[in-house]
Amino acid sequence: MRPIDIFFAILVALLWGCNFVSAKFGVAYFPPFLLTALRFTFVSLVLVPFVPRPTLAQLKQIIVLSSMSTFHFSLIFVAIFMGLDIASSALLGQMGVVFACIFGAIFLKDMLGIWRIGGIVIAFIGTAIVAGTPHIMQHTGAFYAAIGSTLTWGIANVLIKRIHGLHSMALLAWMGLCTVPMLLLLSYLFEPHWPNIMDAPLSALLAVTYTAVCSTIIAYGLWYYLLGRYNVSQVTPYSLLTPIFGIGSGQIFFTEELTSQVLLGGFVTIIGVAVIVIRRPKTIILGEAT
Repeated sequence: MRPIDIFFAILVALLWGCNFVSAKFGVAYFPPFLLTALRFTFVSLVLVPFVPRPTLAQLKQIIVLSSMSTFHFSLIFVAIFMGLDIASSALLGQMGVVFACIFGAIFLKDMLGIWRIGGIVIAFIGTAIVAGTPHIMQHTGAFYAAIGSTLTWGIANVLIKRIHGLHSMALLAWMGLCTVPMLLLLSYLFEPHWPNIMDAPLSALLAVTYTAVCSTIIAYGLWYYLLGRYNVSQVTPYSLLTPIFGIGSGQIFFTEELTSQVLLGGFVTIIGVAVIVIRRPKTIILGEAT
């Protein structure tokens, strides 16, 4: 990879890692489903006017994909809203690669092989170590929300393989637009008291802007550019930096407690995911679970 593209890959990981901090600022004022709806409203307003329209067949597939993306993007915000710390959120987000690998093998006939099976087992062991920490034991609902986010991310990887002839940024734009009604419905059902956006503190407004512009438009735009230029196996290892940047930014902004058990579990999880990624996965990896 060219040095500039290596820089872009690291920048993407940084933007995704810092998104966990942004989410924590955002859910301090906006409830998580509403926050995610605002995120993709912003994304759609920026992208939709500049991308081609999908065909009717593509639109039907995008709507199905959006049902998974709705939960994929919002449940990690739900987890943080329910008290999951940034370090655990960032580390659990790596399990999306594991689920994508598993679903790719089931539905796309993507051969696993002994190395990738070993990586899956190692990643689950690391997640079990993280799950056994006192913090997770006190926030089990948040833990399952985070796992739900990565699980639906894995399903989305299978669904996106079935959509042909649509540029990646166009797919992101229309997918974002289709998720907004679903997110608003979830927010209406589970978040009956919407805060006044005009009274939102600057930190919450900046959080919405960051998640939409930096973590979504810029980060995914660069990620798709890199995937279009290089092999998946050359690009995806850089996504392993995301939890490192997430943990680091969480320490800077919130100084959350970081235990040795979390670090150990995270290290084991990242090793397992690294094995999966380096062994040339055929399943497209969309990005992070944020």
